[in-house]
Amino acid sequence: MIVGGDFGENQKPSSVIEKLGDRLNSIKLNGGSISDIKEISTNLDEYDLIIWAPNISNEVEKVYPKKTTGSVLICSKVLRENIGFGDAIARIFKMNANAVIAINNDCKPFKFTLIDALGNVWCDTNNIDTLAISINNLYSWTKDSIRLKSTNSIFGENELIKIDLSSLCETVKLIADKVENERGGRYFGNVSTRCGKLFPSMRLEHDIVLISGRNVSKERITPDDFVYTKLVNGNVLFHGERKPSVDTPIQLKLYEHFKKINFLIHGHAYIKDALTTENYFPCGDLREFEEIRLTLSKYTNNIVLNLKNHGFLIGSSDLDQLKILVSNLEFNYRKIGVEQIKEIYIDYEKTH
Repeated sequence: MIVGGDFGENQKPSSVIEKLGDRLNSIKLNGGSISDIKEISTNLDEYDLIIWAPNISNEVEKVYPKKTTGSVLICSKVLRENIGFGDAIARIFKMNANAVIAINNDCKPFKFTLIDALGNVWCDTNNIDTLAISINNLYSWTKDSIRLKSTNSIFGENELIKIDLSSLCETVKLIADKVENERGGRYFGNVSTRCGKLFPSMRLEHDIVLISGRNVSKERITPDDFVYTKLVNGNVLFHGERKPSVDTPIQLKLYEHFKKINFLIHGHAYIKDALTTENYFPCGDLREFEEIRLTLSKYTNNIVLNLKNHGFLIGSSDLDQLKILVSNLEFNYRKIGVEQIKEIYIDYEKTH
């Protein structure tokens, strides 16, 4: 489903929406009344790919789509004076979308930049065919994601291990001071520690991992911001009302595989001169765990790794060693809306 054109008093279809909808073989709602767009915004359950690009007056309350779990939503943002790629990426998170089409209508024909949630550019073009191909590539890549749902559970008293996290929080803040936070409302990343390994005398059936909660600002992280989690028969369980980081499944799998690692820190910048994984995967996608597993030795004591088009991963068996690693590392900022996606997926037109 593709929604675009002018809605409200001046109802007008868009030639761009018409052409793009044809290229994608989409059902189209191209211009109409406010009631039309309100109705479709709550009736999207049957659509697996939704492109949301309506033009609505600022005097009218904005209408946002309600997509189902697993569907792919691509929103849009017109770039005007003082509105850049950071603002376009912010639209992704405001709408719980997967990507945004940033539109420069000062160019003739219009220029379209398809950007994902980590600021990577899938295409930068004024060609509708190229835009359609890139949308399908991003859609296919996203649908191939492997994810685990996190489920709330009640942990036993022996699992709710009390440990001092203040030193770990200070280490994270040290990285936060080094790394520029990304624009668009993105948080720094996540941090975790394996509790059980800190207490060899304790025998638990499953490793308990304390990981930062979802949407926690890492510059001001405190011990109260951590969530108790565990991996049981391939299922992610967490204790308490706060949900853990979206990367929890990956970090639990990392602890399961890298037996010597007891601390992990992930963020959205790059470590200068570090080893980099070969393929790009988004936050929370278990394909990234496989990429890391194949890149590093399972017996490693320390991890200093860049994740392609994504960020960095730092890990250590020892907190003091982690501090030394962090103190000595240099970071490069990710260039939002500049980094190009290349050869992630087979071109859609080659297979259709």
